[in-house]
This record gives sequence, structure tokens and C-alpha cells, in this order.
Amino acid sequence: MRETPFDYLSHLVVVPVVLDGVERSFVLDSGIGVTVVRDSISDCTLTGASFTGRRMSGQEVTLPLAVASSLEFAGITRPDFEVGLLDLSGFPRELAHIDGFLSLSFFSEHSFAVDYGRRTIRSGNGSAGVSVDVEVVRDGPSVTVFAPLSIPGGRSIEVEVDMGSDCLILDERFAAETGARLEGLGVRVVDGTDETGHLYTRRFTRLPGMISLGGRTELVQDDPEVMFQSIIHDGLIGHAFLRRFVVTWDLAAARLAFAPYAG
Repeated sequence: MRETPFDYLSHLVVVPVVLDGVERSFVLDSGIGVTVVRDSISDCTLTGASFTGRRMSGQEVTLPLAVASSLEFAGITRPDFEVGLLDLSGFPRELAHIDGFLSLSFFSEHSFAVDYGRRTIRSGNGSAGVSVDVEVVRDGPSVTVFAPLSIPGGRSIEVEVDMGSDCLILDERFAAETGARLEGLGVRVVDGTDETGHLYTRRFTRLPGMISLGGRTELVQDDPEVMFQSIIHDGLIGHAFLRRFVVTWDLAAARLAFAPYAG
């Protein structure tokens, strides 16, 4: 077992990796699917293949695929590791020093734990805490995880577990049945354009009632902040929920485990 400290960039978890012998700063992002390397710094070898994924708002993004001779993090070394190359110049200015995004594909054979209290990541320590069975979706070089979430109104939905998101995100179709308000006092509306040029409307409010991950009474959150948007998933659960635990990811067992921390 090896422990590696991480830094925060807003709610994003920034970790040191060694890419082809050079230390780089990556965001550890369970929702990005494919491990991505900034194209301007990469000496990775293009394979001639590409991968097309979809953002939560539905638009397709196609990346050329390449092979890194070595990618290392937290005591794990992946030789000849497949990555996507991406022009990050259009991303927010605060990401200018970020060289890539480390996805769950890196951990296909290794469990790891994110200790938000101590701001460390431990690899290879197995599952500890309250377990939730999850769906691990593999699509070529892409790996994502979905978990059941109970929402106000009694419905259980499937949400992507996304370290790259902050507050809970739900598709707009769930607003009425959960009793959430999309207009009026206390609702913040943001219209904007994302990195791909897609126009969006996001409504931030409070979800009245309790959410429960995996139906577990130990994994609840009352009246969480929520962002409603028209998306292709039921929802995404991110840092605002995850940061309250030590979260162990075990993709081989299709399981997440949540343990409390003192902090």
C-alpha cells in the first residue's frame, strides 16, 4: 500500500503522475471515461485509432488515441497505456497548469481509496466501510461507474459517480416529482457555453428531502444542493457527497466502499 497526497483545484482532485518519465499534474476524474493527456506536452505514440464519447449534455467528443510508454501513479505503473490526446487550450484558465485527466481506466486492476479528510490517495488496500454495488461500464479505453440513488419522491435512479462534478446533478425531468423549485426565490439560473460550444441552462437550488446512495441509511444527505440540467443520464453525484468519506474504489469487484473519517 502506498499513500500519495493530493491538492485541490476548486473541488477537483489534482495528483502527481509520471508520464513517460516526466512528473506531471493530472486531475483524478472518475467521470471523464478515458485518461486524457494534453496534446501539446505529449510524446505518446499515436495509434491511428480514435474514441468517441458523449458529454453529459449529449454532444459527442472524438479524441485521437495514443500509447504512453509508461504512466505511473500511487505506486502503480501501467506500461504501454492507452490514452486520448486533447487540446486543453479552450478550458478555463485555472486549468492551465494541468497536463491531463487520470480516469478509472488506470485502476482496472487495482483498488484505491480517496481519503478526503487527509487529502491522500492509497492504492491496493481493498474495500473498507459501507459497500455499495455499482455498475462498471467499459467501452474500449473508457471506464465509468454508476450507482443507485434514492431521491425525494421515492424513486431510485442510476447516477454516475463523478469526482469531476461538485454538487448533485439531476436531469430536469426529476424536478417536479422531487418537489424542487426551478424558478423563484433561492433558484440561481446560469446560462452559458461549455468547452465544445454547447449552450446550456443550469438551475441551482436545494433538493427538499433526503438522498440515499445504494439505499444505505449510512450514506444519506439531507436537502443537498442540486443542479438541474437537461442531460442524457439520470444524474451525477460528485464531490459534495463524496468528500464526507474515505471512498474505496474496487472496479474488479464492482463495488464502492464508504468509511467515515475524523475531520
